Amino acid sequence: MTATLEAPVSAPVAAAVTEQVLVADTTAFRTSVALFATGIAVVTMDDGEGGVHGVTVNSFTSISLNPPTVMISLKAGRAHDLISASGWYGVSVLSEGQQGHSRYFTGARESDWRPEYLDGENVQTLDGSLARFECQVENAVPVNDHTLFLARVVRCESRTGSPLMFFASNYHEPTLYAQ
Repeated sequence: MTATLEAPVSAPVAAAVTEQVLVADTTAFRTSVALFATGIAVVTMDDGEGGVHGVTVNSFTSISLNPPTVMISLKAGRAHDLISASGWYGVSVLSEGQQGHSRYFTGARESDWRPEYLDGENVQTLDGSLARFECQVENAVPVNDHTLFLARVVRCESRTGSPLMFFASNYHEPTLYAQ
């Protein structure tokens, strides 16, 4: 199902001309996007009180190798506000067996368990992660109901292992085959 909206075309194209913009049904969009397999990451930041705040995401993307630049996408909320205020965030790419870490940062805390962190120069990241990045925000771009935080990677490291994956709204631990 689609809806039709009238939206003005940008001024350089034609100031008085309008075009039809088709918008996908929200439910169909959510179902379709869930079929794109992604890794899972936890974005961490200083909570402003000497602790760590974090959020689970699957919207982490490398943007450039030179200089190393990444992007996350966040909706308005505490994580968004803390990153906006500090200009820093950490990204921990979760490895197989870290479903508990993912759930912890979605708020689904089933026990008193807490993750362990590794200190960085500017932000903490999760111990046991497949890869870790310390990122300094260079640009924040509002797009509809989210903000894209583009950041320079100032420190990163990785280890061998298998990732925790998300597909069709479920966790998966892929079997990787050597060639």
